[in-house]
Amino acid sequence: TSTPKCHYCLPLSYTVREEDTMKIACTILIAFNVLSKTDAFAPLPSSQRGVAIASLDTSTILAAETKKDDNDETAPKPGMPTPLEPFIEALDPTYKAKGTIGEGDFAIYRTGGPLKEELSNENLYKILMIECNDLEVNTLVWKCLGYRFDEEAEEWTAAEVFPKWKENFPTPPDLIGMARIYTKEVDRPSLKANQSIVRSVPADNKQSLKTHLRPLGFTGYKYAELTPNKTRRAQCANWLLYYREELFGYTVEELREKRRLRKEAEEAEKRRLEEESGKPAEDVWKPPVKEVF
Repeated sequence: TSTPKCHYCLPLSYTVREEDTMKIACTILIAFNVLSKTDAFAPLPSSQRGVAIASLDTSTILAAETKKDDNDETAPKPGMPTPLEPFIEALDPTYKAKGTIGEGDFAIYRTGGPLKEELSNENLYKILMIECNDLEVNTLVWKCLGYRFDEEAEEWTAAEVFPKWKENFPTPPDLIGMARIYTKEVDRPSLKANQSIVRSVPADNKQSLKTHLRPLGFTGYKYAELTPNKTRRAQCANWLLYYREELFGYTVEELREKRRLRKEAEEAEKRRLEEESGKPAEDVWKPPVKEVF
């Protein structure tokens, strides 16, 4: 017998007989042969051994990109989404007021309130097709929420923002993540703002994209196609359709009155069903909605 010296395989107090030693040696040999033929343990091809690391801001993000040859089998397959490059210019606090908008076919104006042409199906479809930049999407949503741009001061104000929204967002939030840096420190405010927009849409308006944009060719996204940028663009476009159909052109007082009348109609319908059936109507669960007004 002998006392093993390996601290990782067996305890020191374990004594190994000669036949046990042979069994262990055979097991190790078999395992080595199996693992050497497994792709997960195969050596990396030379094309993947170099890794280029570009530092945008060492306190913010480190981006690593694997080098690939033209014939590299690990290259992105056709149809798979290509992540957008980080857009550092959007981290500048003045970008919201001075960034470029309105130079393409997307109808958008920084000043004034939202216009019908800005909310047309054709214009909103361009958001989904990425035929406008992120700032243009944000600008349109900001205008619909009630933010107004002061040309003299070159800044956004909350002059006409919906009361409930204004409590949480006194300044216009980035709903897209324009910097395209998805670390928790950088992206969390954008994610929270986008989630707030989504929660403000009632269940009956959740499918507005398919309802209004299907005639233009929109049939939805496949799961494999989604990126954070595409997802948030779709959520903003859906909210804009909800805004156009339910909120556009009404004052806050009128919207509250509409809500009151809707609730009264729902209660009346519930009582009617109870009287006809003689049984209490079951409450239908609906997702909680935090309306912007």
